[in-house]
Order: sequence, then structure tokens, then C-alpha cells
Amino acid sequence: MASSERCYYRTENIVHEQSSDCPGQPLPLLMRIRVLDPDLRRQLGSLGDLTVPVLDLARLAIDVHQALIVENLQTGLALEDLCGTIAIMGLGNNVAALASVRWLDRTRCLYWGDIDTHGFAILNNARSHLPHLESLLMDAQTLLDHRGLWGEEGRQYAAAALPHLSGSEQAVYRGLKEQQWGTNVRLEQERIGWNYAWSHLLTKCGAKAT
Repeated sequence: MASSERCYYRTENIVHEQSSDCPGQPLPLLMRIRVLDPDLRRQLGSLGDLTVPVLDLARLAIDVHQALIVENLQTGLALEDLCGTIAIMGLGNNVAALASVRWLDRTRCLYWGDIDTHGFAILNNARSHLPHLESLLMDAQTLLDHRGLWGEEGRQYAAAALPHLSGSEQAVYRGLKEQQWGTNVRLEQERIGWNYAWSHLLTKCGAKAT
């Protein structure tokens, strides 16, 4: 490994970085991805579901037009084919590792997480590394459309405001913090009806691949 490369690894759900040859470090942080475009899968020998070290993902040599980053693994596994798209699944608080995947800087990136304070904190963290990152299905209308499926967030994220959120995202975050809709309201992404979610995905992400 060249000394200029960064090495990410995970211990107790924290991403660590070393700039040396990383002697004696735990196993590198792995990312699970799904390749949602049949043409892209053919470029990878028909592989469509991969778990790879971060630095291997950084070297991925296929023509990805957009990356859909989803907080929940089961949601990622339910995704249908989309043109030019890969899904990165289940990173949680390890989204900082996306900073080493430099081709994401020139790729459209969307993040879909839970509508709760920790979901917005993860979005905020991810956008600090990917400033062009767009949010998906994390708006007030989606929250209100699923009132009957709300749960309760055990402990809210501490910060009163998050600097990398857009104005509308900040408004939802503030509403959650101020108990605007009830006590510690949360909407987990996997509770959203799939027909509702998929319709919004197609509108936001483009055509379904054939």
C-alpha cells in the first residue's frame, strides 16, 4: 500500500483512519453495494451484490451515474433496478468513509435514512464529505403521510442545529427536536410503504433499468 493512501477500519462502530501501511490494524471497513443497472453488472462479470473494502470501492472502474446511499440494509436489498445506479447500504455512522471514494465527487449522490434526529445527523455528516449529496424521502410531507407508522426515538441527537442541512431539512430536524409532532417522533425508512417509496425513487432517481 502506498504511504499516501488512507486506511479505514472499524472498531465499535467507529471509523478510524491511518496514513501509514496500517500494521496490525483490525480488518478494513467493508462496504456492501448493489449494482442496480444490468449493463453495469455485465461490466463486473454479472456480479450485483458485493461487500468490498473501502479502498477497493474507490478503485471501481465502471461508469456509475448516481449512487443511492441507504441507511437500512433491508431497504437496500429491496431496491429494484435503476439506470446507471449503485446502492451503498448500511453504513450508519461510518459515512465518513465515503470521503475516500473520490469518484463519488463527480457522481450524483442521494441519501435516504430514517426521519429522526440521528438520521439527520448522519445526513449532515455525510454531506460534510459530499457537499452535493441530496436527501430522499426525508421531508416533512413523507413524515406526515406516514403518521400511523411513527415510532419513538429513545434519545435524540444532542445538537440544536446541524450546519450541513438544507433549510427544509433543518426545519424538519428542528421540528423533531422541538416535539412539534409529538414526543421524540421517528419514522424508520423501512416502515414506508414500498409503492410510495418506489414511486418517489423513480421520480427523483430516473428511469427503471430494463
